Amino acid sequence: MTVFLSTSGIENKVKRTLFRFFLPILSSLAIFFLIACEADPATFTAPVPTIPPTIGSTATNAPTRTPRATQAALPSPTKLTPTVAPTPTVRRRGGSLIVAGVGEPSREIAALPQFVASALYDSLLRVNPQDGSLLPGLATSWTVSDDAKTVTFVLRQGVKWHDGLPLTAGDVVFTLKTLSDAKIRVTPAADFGSLADVTAPDAQTVRLTFREPYCAALTYIGNIKILPEHVLKNKPLNDVAPADLIGTGPLILKAWQDDALTFKANAAYWNGAPWVTDWTYRAYPAYPDERAARDAVRQGDADVVVTQDVMDGTQNSAYTTNEFYALAINTKRAPFDDVRVRQAVAVALDRAQFTTTLRGTTLETSMLPSFWANANPKPQSFDVARARQLLSDAGWRDADGDGIVEKAGKPLEVTLWAQADDATFETAAQIARAQLEAIGIRAVLKLPERYLYLTRVFLQEYDLALAHFNIPLDPDQHYFWSTQSDEPGYGLNVTGYANAQVDQALDTGNAVARCEPTARKQIYALMFQRLATDAPMVFLFAPTRNVNARAQVQGIAPSSFAGAFWNLNAWEVAP
Repeated sequence: MTVFLSTSGIENKVKRTLFRFFLPILSSLAIFFLIACEADPATFTAPVPTIPPTIGSTATNAPTRTPRATQAALPSPTKLTPTVAPTPTVRRRGGSLIVAGVGEPSREIAALPQFVASALYDSLLRVNPQDGSLLPGLATSWTVSDDAKTVTFVLRQGVKWHDGLPLTAGDVVFTLKTLSDAKIRVTPAADFGSLADVTAPDAQTVRLTFREPYCAALTYIGNIKILPEHVLKNKPLNDVAPADLIGTGPLILKAWQDDALTFKANAAYWNGAPWVTDWTYRAYPAYPDERAARDAVRQGDADVVVTQDVMDGTQNSAYTTNEFYALAINTKRAPFDDVRVRQAVAVALDRAQFTTTLRGTTLETSMLPSFWANANPKPQSFDVARARQLLSDAGWRDADGDGIVEKAGKPLEVTLWAQADDATFETAAQIARAQLEAIGIRAVLKLPERYLYLTRVFLQEYDLALAHFNIPLDPDQHYFWSTQSDEPGYGLNVTGYANAQVDQALDTGNAVARCEPTARKQIYALMFQRLATDAPMVFLFAPTRNVNARAQVQGIAPSSFAGAFWNLNAWEVAP
């Protein structure tokens, strides 16, 4: 990966940032955050929640094991209704499915395609497909100490690897110690925080100790795909042999030949045997677009593909992705160092136009509305008159009647950066430019190629920029908003935002006693309301993705939080 830069020092910093934050950890073997990512979302790794997939049901954890180290209660799930293919009246076990992927599949253990990782592996915890909260997985229960420095997982009894050997706490210790080792040359698998030690008091118990409280680690570590020690110990993880891709998941790998992987159903799967018995994952070229994978489904060479658009002639299951598009505002540059000017931009943008034009869900903060920790802060609503008044209060007025406001004789002209050759970015940039001009701000579009665009954003060398981020599955977002993450060329706080109250809330939210979810939600609610007022970004929309399938494929239920393949063992092929 090359970044266009003039100095090698800055280039190395940007490369480190791209590698650290664009390739890690939305879930265990996946991407955590992403700006303007060109990778196919079908290559992201998603956790694998429980089957049968009764959307609307909730799972509860086992009782607390000790009175002083109590398990945090799950928040009540918010309503999410994914598009679900009809379930047949009489279920039929058997049949085969071909899933079309996009891009050459990696054999790096922490960068497997989403479908492959979901098929082969499980995590200690699962993601509730309704609201992103945590549910039992390979661990039936977990407890967090009062000081939030110790997490204890109790493993599920009777889980077996694909080769028939039992899952033990030793496998979990091996996985976490290996993937948290800075000397292991693989894509970072998670944010481990200040993890100090991982131990196994017995064969069914795993204990994590941290030097400092970091509640977010429960989400990130809990969703790491657990690996078999007896198979992978002392073996390189950046190019795993197909024979060594052994997990506890719903499918068992039979063969990996070039870009085609074949699987069979894991009849002994702890969470219920899959209904489809034979599976194939076939990768198609990523460039110039997803056309080859789409054509494979249209022509009957594949059964399922995940795309940005809706494909005619297929049954479509649409879902909102856990991402946001936003207008980033450089808070360090005049005139945007004045909060009134930022607020004017915030109320000048009509989110509804972005959502309607680009197909997505309107956002008011950097979380989806259905996320368990979203208290739905209320930003100022679209109001052109209010925007003009805020500019006037800040000293910007249209003195000469040309439609552009001025101050001290200087018109308010700013740069608006977006990535070229990306239809979503270019369309959003044109909408934003027109809406800003309606309140008297002339936005000059800058549409460079991808890496120059990323460089400008990371170095904070812009006035306004359209940004595209994946959203963490934990409400902690210190990467985006903490002053400690404001390091041009490296940190993800690309707006240069600084607020002492936000910093304090971020620290407090990660040190809540027992990491109790309700208490954390309340703390972060105040923080996100502060963000809505300070407006370092104007959140626009979350895009829509589509699982397109041939008519005989049933049981598909993509989730914003758990991904498109979270319930593979509920999929079925009708006769």
